[in-house]
Amino acid sequence: MPRGKRVYAIGDVHGCAEKLRELHAMIRADLTENPTSGALLIHLGDFIDRGPDSAGAIELAMGFDACPVVNLRGNHEATLLAALDGDAPSATDWMYYGGREALVSWGLAEHAPRESWATGIPAHHIAFLRGLTLSHRVGPCFFVHAGVRPGVPLEAQSPDDLMRIRGAFLDSEADHGAFIVHGHTPVRERVADLRENRINLDTGAVFGGVLTCGVFEEDRIGLLTA
Repeated sequence: MPRGKRVYAIGDVHGCAEKLRELHAMIRADLTENPTSGALLIHLGDFIDRGPDSAGAIELAMGFDACPVVNLRGNHEATLLAALDGDAPSATDWMYYGGREALVSWGLAEHAPRESWATGIPAHHIAFLRGLTLSHRVGPCFFVHAGVRPGVPLEAQSPDDLMRIRGAFLDSEADHGAFIVHGHTPVRERVADLRENRINLDTGAVFGGVLTCGVFEEDRIGLLTA
């Protein structure tokens, strides 16, 4: 990291709001004990689905004020937004991959018809989801939900790859032009997977693992878990 910069990056939340609350408290404590004017929090996407409190996870992300925040879009947010925009296959996919739990967290029935989602989901939550960005770079680190397509310049990556890529990226030992910080694919061992060219911070919080925050400062990477 450039001198004076510290980045906190949190992996896939998937509705595990209480774990996110714990991590946010740890970050606040760290900032109190080790203050810096150059701190930044990045949520790596997939705030919603599968877990018990998607609505609460969004509220926590929106309400964090101990340092500036960048919120990235994951494939689950993208699928819901496509469904809200009228894409029927996306609506089916979203329900299959955890949308029912998200609907319940918003006070809707788990099988609420798609026509009711746009009014049943709070407008400020939909605005938050539409405002999510696809990637963020700080110094040598490129923060993204899923990963990047090997051999493609970072500035030319497709949105679909940034939110959904797996095999071609995970199997690659290539230099991507930056150190990639990502989530999306749960690590089986439930601990952050650090490689020469990337680190995976999705430690399966919604599958009985922990929610992980990577802390990037100078030439070090630390980990906070909840």
